[in-house]
Amino acid sequence: MTICDSFEDFKNYPHKENLNKLMIGSESTTAKKSSVDLRTVLDFGYYYKLTDLYVINAIDNLELESGDSCSYTNLPLEYVTFYGNLFKTIEKYHFPVYAVKKFNLVNNNIEAIKSWAFADHHIENMDLSDNLMEDIEAGALPQTSVTKTIIIKNNKLTHIEVGSFPSSLEVLNLGWNKFRHIQDEIFENLLKLKELTLSHNNFKEIPRVNSLTQLVIFDMSFNAISTVSEGVFKDMKRLKFLDLSNNNIESPLLIQRLQIPVNQEITISLALNRLMKLDLTNVSLDEKTLVLYGNPWHCHLWTSLKTELSGHESQCDLKLSSRGNIPYCVSFRYNIYTMEYESKNEIDRFHQVVRSSMKNFECDLALPRNEWLSNVHYMVSCVA
Repeated sequence: MTICDSFEDFKNYPHKENLNKLMIGSESTTAKKSSVDLRTVLDFGYYYKLTDLYVINAIDNLELESGDSCSYTNLPLEYVTFYGNLFKTIEKYHFPVYAVKKFNLVNNNIEAIKSWAFADHHIENMDLSDNLMEDIEAGALPQTSVTKTIIIKNNKLTHIEVGSFPSSLEVLNLGWNKFRHIQDEIFENLLKLKELTLSHNNFKEIPRVNSLTQLVIFDMSFNAISTVSEGVFKDMKRLKFLDLSNNNIESPLLIQRLQIPVNQEITISLALNRLMKLDLTNVSLDEKTLVLYGNPWHCHLWTSLKTELSGHESQCDLKLSSRGNIPYCVSFRYNIYTMEYESKNEIDRFHQVVRSSMKNFECDLALPRNEWLSNVHYMVSCVA
């Protein structure tokens, strides 16, 4: 890998046509940054061998000298990463049009991406995590048929305009934002979507996802969901992992309401909700695994429930129950005047004890995610 400390340093590099992997910038957050027009300082027409580009802590402003588009869709460039820069607003023509496998814009202080900024870019995987965006404008993201993955974790998103995502999308991650609601139309064209993550938001109900019949993974954990609409998952015959953990679900009829098809192999996580009992009447558990730890089960019902669930417990539940130091049920005090108030307080205390007891216990169901930056095996100085 060739490393240049700044764009000025890169300007003087004599053998640009031989570049294979290039990094401009520094790992230091205090490094001097430049105001640049990317179409001028990165004239990809000369970089016949460049496959990987990293721009780290090097830009404090994106210039736009003219409203012309530069397209580099036939180059060997595959991986582009901008990290630690100061972009604020990205307009159309700020970036040359790429055709790449992965385009990372993680942690660049981006507040807004304007319509058509990336609409024509041929990007398979785009990551906009750790920025400051509050909404997504229609047409701002790639709209070509090659785009399969879009990740926008840890922003401030509350709104998405209809038409923001391409119909080719297979993976969409909007976790760690501030959503309370998403319009029904947002997901209607995403008929190829296989993985949807909406965890760590403020949803009180599951958005309308009935049309997403190709979903394999659906993560709604760490929200404020208390009820689930009946039959929302009945047509999702490919669904393998449903995560509703860390919500406020308390209905004993939940499994019935999900209407997961009979004999469908699936893991359903309901861990750390507010379930005190579970009605499994007329529910087939064939091929189903339930993750139920951290719920405040009625102690007098626990033995019979455990018998019904035999053979369908998750490895997490089995490991936790074998430890002996993590509570699994609550003996509620029945008083007609104080039951609701007492139950709420007892459930809150129960959750505190469970979480505290699990601090040193690994039981992570989260699926692995690709890191944004590949390992660097060797480096070459920018100055020849």
